[in-house]
Amino acid sequence: MRNNDISETQMLETVKGELGRRLPPGWLLSLKKQVSLPTSKRYADGILEVTASDGTSATVLIETKQNYLEARDLLRQLSTWRKALINQRLSSPNEEANILVVTPYLGQSARDELAKEGISFADSTGNIRFVLSKPAVFIEAQGSNKNPFREDAPLKSLKGRGAGRVVRGMLDYQPPFGIRKLADETLTSAASISRVIDLLERENIVNRDSPRGQVLSVNWEQLLRRWIRDYNFLEANKMKTYLEPRGIPELLSKLTKANFKYAITGSYAATRYAPVAQSRLLTIYVDYPEGAEEQLQLRNAETGGNILLGQPYDPVVFERTEISDQLTYARVSQVAADLLTGVGRNPSEGEALIEWMRENEDKWRIPLIQPT
Repeated sequence: MRNNDISETQMLETVKGELGRRLPPGWLLSLKKQVSLPTSKRYADGILEVTASDGTSATVLIETKQNYLEARDLLRQLSTWRKALINQRLSSPNEEANILVVTPYLGQSARDELAKEGISFADSTGNIRFVLSKPAVFIEAQGSNKNPFREDAPLKSLKGRGAGRVVRGMLDYQPPFGIRKLADETLTSAASISRVIDLLERENIVNRDSPRGQVLSVNWEQLLRRWIRDYNFLEANKMKTYLEPRGIPELLSKLTKANFKYAITGSYAATRYAPVAQSRLLTIYVDYPEGAEEQLQLRNAETGGNILLGQPYDPVVFERTEISDQLTYARVSQVAADLLTGVGRNPSEGEALIEWMRENEDKWRIPLIQPT
């Protein structure tokens, strides 16, 4: 099994069950998934509320990581997590920050570092350390000391969540950049990035200044076309068709007031750059389609629908988004990949978008400033 086979929802539900059965009788545990942090621009993967039998409670911010993380990767992200807690007023700068890291696997060194920093953790093999000061909780369990998900063989495909996340980063950011810098910006392990870059270097899509050095150049169009050999919009994402009886403009108006995370992709997003024809289908990524469906008051429609709504292959579709007229759009690189692997006239719309991208590279690629 690969770590990409385990969804964030599965990890969160498993951890909730493991913690719940270890708490004392009369204690309550509630889990909220994908919670907006209104005092920051971030979303929490989850919020865990722990309530003791005497009514004392604690709030825990959950960070899920799909990819294998080494100790140094975790340490780089500690300040980001703690800042999110303070921004959300879940803790003060002088108080303990309750954070729970959930991932498919954590090595011994990573577990030791998290414990030293006072960060709780749980992985899918059964390694758990969950500590709260008020109410007082200490839960510890031993799982595997060997990563059952680690893939040491050279990467041969760009299929899957991890590879897609790395490819998006290499498309969106303008080289030169080092692996560590790209890892920081994409919140991806350096090991995952190295494997993807090794594949791309073998296929002459990237150039480096040395065998293990920084990336000097990326042929972004070749990279995009190489990615879509393994990525397919309808296969990779769980999409469902709905009907908004009043039309797409009405749905867009609702989206401007939505309090859930979303990103518009597909034809409608592409027309902002390369209009081909009026879009009759609005495609939207959301984390939890059921909640979005209810809030947007959509009707199920197997045929004749005008809204395509669904859960993405990875939360990277919500990263580096663009805001226009109070609407959130997926990054142009993601929109292009979705169109090129879509149906009907989507591929031709994707080609028109690529033409715009060729002529306006400075408008959609982000320079990465290297540390001095």
